[in-house]
Amino acid sequence: MNYKKVDLEQWNRKEHFLHYRHNLQCGFSLTTKIDITVLKTVLDKNNFKFYPIMIYLIAKTVNSYPESRMAIKDNELVIWDYINPAYTIFHPKTETFSELWSEYFEDWHSFSQGYNQDYQKYKDNLSLSAKSNFPENHFCISMIPWVSFDGFNLNVANVKDYFPPIFTMGKYTHQSGKFLLPISIQVHHATCDGFHIARMINKLQELCDEFLG
Repeated sequence: MNYKKVDLEQWNRKEHFLHYRHNLQCGFSLTTKIDITVLKTVLDKNNFKFYPIMIYLIAKTVNSYPESRMAIKDNELVIWDYINPAYTIFHPKTETFSELWSEYFEDWHSFSQGYNQDYQKYKDNLSLSAKSNFPENHFCISMIPWVSFDGFNLNVANVKDYFPPIFTMGKYTHQSGKFLLPISIQVHHATCDGFHIARMINKLQELCDEFLG
């Protein structure tokens, strides 16, 4: 769990960071649709499950950019070397969910192996945090697979110093020959602007189009 400190005096976003951290604490969210038509063809061909693939591709997107990996540690702004996905799983019998996390690996097969081990071990654990020892370097993903949406807003009561992006996916739909996945991303304005969230979305689309399994 390594990181490097950000030299605020040399950072071109120093004023923006301090303003949105101290003067106007706020986050913002953006909801869009990702075209998963190409990805779905690959998944169907290889009999891959959709959710872990998306967790992996989102994690790869997040780890591509330093602003997605920022945190406050020991009262200093740092950038983690990498950040692990934490994600929810649903329990139909109790209509509750648990949160798990898996170690991030850039390679799909390595990540898939770890995810499968975590899922099999904790899938029947009904605790909110089924897998303990959440690492500091993590970010959150959830999914609402029962409904599609055009907008989604996560109302975080206190956004102070919580910098990891939060992803929420919905039910994908088939429109005009394309499969479209609604996805919402919430970020803290201290570390992310509209440019950064757009870059993440474009990167995720690129990874979905290029995934080969």
